[in-house]
Amino acid sequence: MKIKQRSKKQLNKNLRWHSLVLLDKIENQNEFSNVVIDEFLQNTPLDERDNRLVVQIVYGVIQNKLTIDYYLAPFVSGKQLDDWVSTLLRLSVYQLVFLDRIPSHAVVNEAVQVAKVNGHGGVGNFVNAILRRFIRTDRLDIDAIEDFTERLSVKYSISPWIVDYFLKHQTHEEVENLLESLQEVPFISARVNTSKKSRKEVMESLYSEGYDTVESDISPVGIRSVNGNLIHSTAFKEGWLTIQDESSMLVAPLGHINGDEEILDACSAPGGKATHIATLLETGHLTALDLSQPKIKRVNEHMERLGLSQRVTLNVEDASKHQPTNGQLYDKIYLDAPCSGLGLMRRKPEIKYEKSYEDIQELAQIQTELINHVSTLLKPGGEIIYSTCTMSYEENEEIVQSFLNVHDNFVQSPISVEKDNVKSDLITDEGNIRVWPQQYHTDGFFISRLVKKDTEGIK
Repeated sequence: MKIKQRSKKQLNKNLRWHSLVLLDKIENQNEFSNVVIDEFLQNTPLDERDNRLVVQIVYGVIQNKLTIDYYLAPFVSGKQLDDWVSTLLRLSVYQLVFLDRIPSHAVVNEAVQVAKVNGHGGVGNFVNAILRRFIRTDRLDIDAIEDFTERLSVKYSISPWIVDYFLKHQTHEEVENLLESLQEVPFISARVNTSKKSRKEVMESLYSEGYDTVESDISPVGIRSVNGNLIHSTAFKEGWLTIQDESSMLVAPLGHINGDEEILDACSAPGGKATHIATLLETGHLTALDLSQPKIKRVNEHMERLGLSQRVTLNVEDASKHQPTNGQLYDKIYLDAPCSGLGLMRRKPEIKYEKSYEDIQELAQIQTELINHVSTLLKPGGEIIYSTCTMSYEENEEIVQSFLNVHDNFVQSPISVEKDNVKSDLITDEGNIRVWPQQYHTDGFFISRLVKKDTEGIK
């Protein structure tokens, strides 16, 4: 049995119903959480307060899925449940365990209503019995789990293979600090469009509208919202800022764009990096590529809102096959490669369960193909800025080192505090940038800069 459309009429004002529908799309229809949430908020029948609770429940359930299932296991073990019933129980248990301000009877009553309308009376009785037993019974003790990997997996609700992966590279304490940070609610951060306004001017404008913001700790053009979604602000509508995580704001400046260069952004969606590059151009030009027509359309919308369209050509194209117009080579190439996205697990918590180590290996092959190809499109003396939003070594340091091993016409250009105005604790011994989520409460990120020598050569 699935979620029924007819249930919508009877439950249109029931926020648990809407939470269930959204979770079903994310968990059972493999849609992205941020996209599902955005679509819901654009067409919601609920008031602002209920909308906030729906978003909190949806993200909370995904973020804590394995923990919730651990608590639920004694009550549903051996029972064959429809997917939507399992999801309804999860979102109910999330409220009972993690949201103390919601009365237990309200959680149970609304869950039973949803179960009866979408199922039948028997389903409602079953859900009622499970939840009331859960309330009366002491919860299992996660700290009693003996195996360290399993304990962290359940405690921080993350696939065991990811725990084991980081344990191979870091201490127990470092891994636990990382996993704990991935449970945090991500901040809304924005990059100021300095071609229009200064950071100070934008922050003053936001303050006049009731938005409290603070300066980013790691980007001179970044701000972080203390309260409120900045997309509703005048500053956003006027193109004075764009929503972007602080760690990804570090990428564009590393090319030290001088204003009149030909630049390629090989994998441009969702557009934060491309618009940042465009703000640094004056008489130069940016060619931005992406495989997806809808994504390129969205990048174009960002460019138009920010007043940058005249500096950019957008193409729906596979970067691994791209050839520049008239054979003209590029001065700078930005390759924000497709990756496993492990650095985005706070923002897209479904990644914690959907990705596998095999995905990392497959993506590393794609990344290798991309960097090998775009390197042929670069002028001697030009630079490749390679970046990902993942934390795996196979997709970051190993890609860079493997590339340098077979391309002796390239060398690494170490990133430094003095030259690049980057915080020292973000720079690795090799001269790359590695941002860990627990450092500044941002996405995890990796950046490396490579320079093409004046002489050609490949090993």
